[in-house]
Amino acid sequence: MKIHIKSPGRVNLIGEHTDYNGGYVFPCALDLTIDLLFEKKSKESYVNTDLGYSMSFDINTAYKKSNNHWENYVLGTVNELKQIKSKLSNFSCLIKSTLPSGAGISSSSALVCGLIKGLSVINNIDLDNAEIINLSRNVEHKYIGVLGGIMDQFTILNAKKNMGILLDCENLKTKYINLDFGEYKLLLIDTNVKHNLASTEYNKRVSECKQSLKIINRVCNSIYSNLSQVKEIDLSLSKNKLGQTLYKRASYILNENQRVMKSANFLENNKLKEFGQLMFESHLGLKNDYQVSCKELDFLVEKAKENDEILGARMMGGGFGGCTINLIKESSINKFIEAIKEEYFSKFALALKPIIANPDIGIQMKII
Repeated sequence: MKIHIKSPGRVNLIGEHTDYNGGYVFPCALDLTIDLLFEKKSKESYVNTDLGYSMSFDINTAYKKSNNHWENYVLGTVNELKQIKSKLSNFSCLIKSTLPSGAGISSSSALVCGLIKGLSVINNIDLDNAEIINLSRNVEHKYIGVLGGIMDQFTILNAKKNMGILLDCENLKTKYINLDFGEYKLLLIDTNVKHNLASTEYNKRVSECKQSLKIINRVCNSIYSNLSQVKEIDLSLSKNKLGQTLYKRASYILNENQRVMKSANFLENNKLKEFGQLMFESHLGLKNDYQVSCKELDFLVEKAKENDEILGARMMGGGFGGCTINLIKESSINKFIEAIKEEYFSKFALALKPIIANPDIGIQMKII
């Protein structure tokens, strides 16, 4: 028996860094996937990838962190499952991917969710989606060192074709919204600037938001459980105590949370221009207040602003590299890429990679 898992990447239409602050996000799954083919083995476990990486190990030996970063996704997943079932079956896994890594479209979460799904089936561990989400977060927090929220995993497991998910990350309430972009498409442009979230500012932003919330609660004698709940008046009252940096971080989260809710309403009512304007506003907030953009991302968004065939654009993902997301007229995609790729290469010595993002369904499993 072989088990085939298709684990998709995700696009976040708007709502960056709000998930770990208990706010709203508005993602959808991609038609680009990581494919994992599992088979139970009697002795040694081994994993092979189409990128040339491979590893072998005995699944029931004690966990030891690897110096090869990608191996910890596998070893961390195994170790978390062993907390549920102490003795696991060895396995083989062949991994192929159409998801570019480091582009901000959740290749890491897609890999971990796919590993958990496949290994749980092989070992007769009954997990619902909520349990897979929690296990996946544990792997990324404890073994990879990225302190993200739940948006990526939730989307990978629960997405529906041609639907966006308005997700309240505080209570996991969802609303599915049909994504009808008409003559427009979602175009991702990969900067080819690779970000390593564990060693950059990502975890620092998580810490800054926790610190901001603590200060606001103390100043206002309030009991907010997350930053997205904070009222504007309480943020203003706390401005001096927060200082310039923390005030910017908190202000961005409150504003971005409002943009997400407005965006969902605009797309429900097919107001694409209004949604596009919020995308541009989101990027400015990420650039100036949350300070997670980079010169390559800013260049691409500025070029998008100059193009009348593009309704909106912004950086997407944790930041410091990865993709921009653009709402662009489909007939203008090739012309836009041709117009900017040479200047981009001249300025940054990097090649652009365009990716058309079609909203698709969540994780799929097939027993062969």
